[in-house]
Amino acid sequence: MSEGYLAKDYNITETGVSFSCANEARARVYDRCCALAKENIRVFGDRRVMQEGAKYDGVWLETQPMGGEMYATRDMEIALNNQLIFMQYQRRDGRMPGMISYREPYQGMCVHQDWMQGDFFTKSALRMYYFIGEDKRYLRRLYEALRDFDAYLWKYRDSDGDGCLETWCTWDTGDDNNTRLLANEIYSTKYGAWCGETAPVGRGRLPFESAEYMAYSYSHRRTLAIISDILGNGEGDFWRGEAEKIRKKVREYIWDDEKKAVYDRDCDNEMLYTLTLENLKCMYHGLFYQDMADDFIRCHLLCRDEFFTPLPLPNLAANDPLFYVNDEYNNFTPEVAAKVREYMSGDALDNSWSGPVEGLSVQPSLDALLEYGHHAEATIIGRKWLDNLGKCDRYVQQYNPMTGEAAPGQDGYGPTILSALEYMTYLYGVDFVCGELIFSCSAEDFDSDYEQKLFGHSYRLVRSGGRARVYMDGVEKFSVDCGVRIVTDTDCMPKSLYGMECEPRDITLTVGDTSYTAAVSPNEKLVFEGGLRSDKRVRFDFV
Repeated sequence: MSEGYLAKDYNITETGVSFSCANEARARVYDRCCALAKENIRVFGDRRVMQEGAKYDGVWLETQPMGGEMYATRDMEIALNNQLIFMQYQRRDGRMPGMISYREPYQGMCVHQDWMQGDFFTKSALRMYYFIGEDKRYLRRLYEALRDFDAYLWKYRDSDGDGCLETWCTWDTGDDNNTRLLANEIYSTKYGAWCGETAPVGRGRLPFESAEYMAYSYSHRRTLAIISDILGNGEGDFWRGEAEKIRKKVREYIWDDEKKAVYDRDCDNEMLYTLTLENLKCMYHGLFYQDMADDFIRCHLLCRDEFFTPLPLPNLAANDPLFYVNDEYNNFTPEVAAKVREYMSGDALDNSWSGPVEGLSVQPSLDALLEYGHHAEATIIGRKWLDNLGKCDRYVQQYNPMTGEAAPGQDGYGPTILSALEYMTYLYGVDFVCGELIFSCSAEDFDSDYEQKLFGHSYRLVRSGGRARVYMDGVEKFSVDCGVRIVTDTDCMPKSLYGMECEPRDITLTVGDTSYTAAVSPNEKLVFEGGLRSDKRVRFDFV
C-alpha cells in the first residue's frame, strides 16, 4: 500500500523560481541548469521523482533525497516524493535501499538493497516537514524510518563491538574508484560490493572503522531528538544523549588532533592516513564540534596544496600519495599504480573519487560550511564553482581540480546541476529552510532579480547598485547593503544577518522608516532586536 507514501497525500503547494541577472555567464549557467534539471524528472509508477541523471537512471540514497529537497522551491511534489519513496521501500529490519529504479513495462519498481551508497536522506527529509505545512503524520513516519535505520546500523555495522560503525566495501560509501579503498582492499568483485549483514574477512584491511557512518548515525539521532521535541513524545533528551555519545567517540577515536582531520581505522584499528572529503561529509551531518570544523577548514579545506586547488574540493587531498585524476595528474608510485589499476573499473575517467572534483562533493559542501557558520568560505567556493561551469558549459559528474576541465561523460548530472542552482540561490536568491526565509545579497558588480513563489506568496530580492531590496507580494519590506545574508520569518521581518564576504563591511538595514547601521565581519552573525547586535563570529582564515 502506498497511502501516506505519496506526495499527493500531503499539503503540496505550488512553488516556482524566476531569476535574471546582468552577468551573461551567470545567466547562462542558471538557464542551462534549470533546463537540464527538468530532463531528470521521471514518473516511477504512481509518482513523479527526480533521478540522479546522466548515466544514473534511478534515485540513489546518497544523492536524491538531498537533490529532491533542493528542488522543493521549484516543485514541492517531486521533492517530497524523493523522500517518501525511500521510507516506503525501507526493509522491515530498518535497512534503507541504496537505489530505486523503475523499469517498464514488466519489472516496475526495482529496489536495490545490495549496496548502501552513502546516506544524504536525514537532513533533507526533515526539511520537507516545513515545506508541507508541518504535517505531524509525515513526521511520525520519518521518526519511525530514522529510528529503525539507526537500529539496523548498530545491530550489524559494529561487528567488533567497539562502539564505532564500519564501512565494508566501496559501495557502502558511493565513492567508486576511490584509491583509498582500492589500495587497501582485496576485491571479491570488480566493483567492490559486499552484500548481506556479515562483515568481510580476508579482504585486505576491511572493514574500516568509519567516520562517515558515524556521521550518518549522529544525524539520525540529532534529528530524532528534534522530531521528539516537536511530537512531544518525551524522547528528545534520550536521543540527544545518544547523539553526543557518537560525537565523543569520533573525537576520541578517529579524529587526529595533530593532523586536524578524521581518518578511518582498518580492521586492526590502525589509522588509514589518507586525507579525504569524508571530513566534509561529517560536517554536512553536523558531526564535528565547532573547533574541529574550524580546524579542518583552516588547515585543509583552504590549503592550496590539499583541497583549495584552482577548482576547489578534489575528493582526495591533492598532495596525498593516493591522489589520482588521470595519467597526467596523480601522485602514484609505480607500486601503488599497479595495485590500484588492477582493481579500478573502466569508468574511472568519469566516475572516480580519488582526485577529481565531483558534483556530488560540491552539492553538500554549502550545507557543510553553513552548518558551522562559514558563510564567507561558501561564497568563495560558490563563485569558483559557478565561474568554472560558465567557462566549460558542461554539466557532468566530475572535473579536473587543476584545470577545471570537464571529464568525459553525459551532460545532465543532477548533483552538478543542483549544486549550481543552490550556490546561485546562496549568492543572489531567496531560500526557505526549516520555517525561515533567507535573502542572500552577494556584493558583486552586477544587478540581479530573484523571485520565489512559496505558500501563495511572492518573495522577491532585487540587487541593484550595491543595495538589495526585499519585496513580499509586491510590497517592499526592507532594504540592505549588499554583502550579507538576511534571515527572516515568513512575513519578511528580519531576525538576523550574516557577513558573507571576505572583508568587513559597513551596512545599513532599513525596515520601514527606520535605518540601522552596523559593521559586519566575515562569518559574523548580527541579531536584529530593535537594532543590530553582534551575536557570534566564526573564525575566517582565508588569505
